[in-house]
Amino acid sequence: MPYMNSNDRANEAINDGIIKRSSLDANEVNGKITTNEQMIHALWLLLQRMGVTNEQLDEALTEVMEINARGVVSLKGMACPQCGSKAQFNGPFKIKCIYCGTEAVLNPYEARELAEQANAVIAEQQALEEQQKRWEEAQKNNPYQPYDVTKDLNFDDLM
Repeated sequence: MPYMNSNDRANEAINDGIIKRSSLDANEVNGKITTNEQMIHALWLLLQRMGVTNEQLDEALTEVMEINARGVVSLKGMACPQCGSKAQFNGPFKIKCIYCGTEAVLNPYEARELAEQANAVIAEQQALEEQQKRWEEAQKNNPYQPYDVTKDLNFDDLM
């Protein structure tokens, strides 16, 4: 083995540490995925016992795929449930008010519905603003001027 200086040994030790952590992280992620799959399967078995059919599951899966095709959800201006001020996301399911400090758990599906409602309101506001702009532009460029009879009959010349 060729001579290695202290920097080479340090780099090799760092690389070994990164590889070990990566494999541990991958194993941990794989274990969590397996756990989630088992939990979902258990929930499906419970739903079947409650009378949910395969067709209903297929319909729900189709609906979920359609919802997910709309893209990633981002909520801007989430309101605090306590004081109504702006809140920030403080984790996957949590929001925290930057004013009163209230923390709340936010259902991720509720977040999607809230985002879609907010987007609908924003779209409606933009449509109204666009309509107002078009109206103002039409008023500026309106070639129609009310007819002034006094100018047409030259009443000023008679006096």
